[in-house]
Amino acid sequence: MSKKILFSPVGGTDPIKYLRDGSMLHICRVYKPDLVYLYLSSEMLENHYKDNRYIASIEFVGELLNHSFEVRIIERPDLIDVQQYDVFYKDFREIIKEIETKMDKEDQLIINMASGTPAMKSALLVMATLAEYRFLPIQVSTPLRKMNSENEERDAYDVEVNCQLNEDNTDAFVNRCQEVKCFNLMKLLKLDMIKMHVNAYDYTAAKAIANEIREDISEDAYKMIQIASERVKLNRSEIAKLMKGLEFDIFPIKDGDKQKLFEYILGLGIKIQKEEYADFIRGITPIVVDLLENIWEKECNCKMEDFTIYNARAKCREWNMQKLETAGFLDILNNRFRSNGGFRGGIVYSRPIAYLIQETCTDLKLKQSVEEIVAVEGTVRNMAAHQIVSVTDKWFKDMTGKSAKEIYSLLQYLIRMAGVSAKAEFWKSYDKMNEMIIEQLQ
Repeated sequence: MSKKILFSPVGGTDPIKYLRDGSMLHICRVYKPDLVYLYLSSEMLENHYKDNRYIASIEFVGELLNHSFEVRIIERPDLIDVQQYDVFYKDFREIIKEIETKMDKEDQLIINMASGTPAMKSALLVMATLAEYRFLPIQVSTPLRKMNSENEERDAYDVEVNCQLNEDNTDAFVNRCQEVKCFNLMKLLKLDMIKMHVNAYDYTAAKAIANEIREDISEDAYKMIQIASERVKLNRSEIAKLMKGLEFDIFPIKDGDKQKLFEYILGLGIKIQKEEYADFIRGITPIVVDLLENIWEKECNCKMEDFTIYNARAKCREWNMQKLETAGFLDILNNRFRSNGGFRGGIVYSRPIAYLIQETCTDLKLKQSVEEIVAVEGTVRNMAAHQIVSVTDKWFKDMTGKSAKEIYSLLQYLIRMAGVSAKAEFWKSYDKMNEMIIEQLQ
């Protein structure tokens, strides 16, 4: 069962002044917290020891409301200089943090912003503004809606008389509590951090921060950040679940197999944007094989499935030497691999497919582009696999004669030749998605 918890500094107008509730007691009356923490400085602690006025007043109101208050006193007997803001900020921060660690998710923490010294109030206001902890800040106006006068005798305070004559005890009392709408600086800072990570394509970091302010962003914004995080991982099945009920679609290519190729290359582009060149290298080989297979089928009318078999034990495709020979392709490959003693088959990789495209297709630009990508893929793959290297854009240029962006442009051309009709604006799909996320975060 959820609980309400009140943390309240105690000031000179508490618990009752001018026969009306002080701020601490008024919040107890209105919000009926189950647990009340009273923060007492040296002066307030003397009052507590003298006549138990704070607890007694709360218990009196509890009897009227038929509500049980549990009151805990936080004693600060050495706290005499009550105008030092930094002392209270540090102390309040530690106390509220400890309170929150003992709270259940459904519990509500209420903070009295109206009692205590100006330094105490300022410290709590800063905490509410930063929103480091989840609490409801409450301000309480004076009964006269103006500054309290100072002509009431407080030294001869009579607890029982004040409780009995308190004019707020009637059902007609006026609720003077106001929930403070703080300028939530921490929320704004975290929103800006989410936007920064989104624009940098770091959706994992964006999602981590979004989780911290989950209740302060829209459901659509949170879902879109989740979708972006799954998209960069190519997790299309999870994206399909998240997209249910949403009125937008992030995928510019709809056809399943073509979408898979396109999204993969888009993901490689993100790795370049983030300067994750080593990951870019590792990602080239799988897509090159897939692209060449599709190009060979589309441009040369030759299906890979007709010349390969699936090795279930090794979980890979291998060349079917007999079918290659029957179609006349084995002679082509033997000639191309003659320096190695001929073509030996085995696992399907890019070089043999490139040779077959060069022999069976007529498009000169396509054949040249295929040769370039296979040469690049082989060079960077072998270098990165067998050496510890610092992979930078300059490294790409030195090793292959092409920058990472030039290699990416080559992949963009080849996917079009593989039959994927990708318009120019499709390649800005991630940026468009980012704009949609940021719009939802506004």
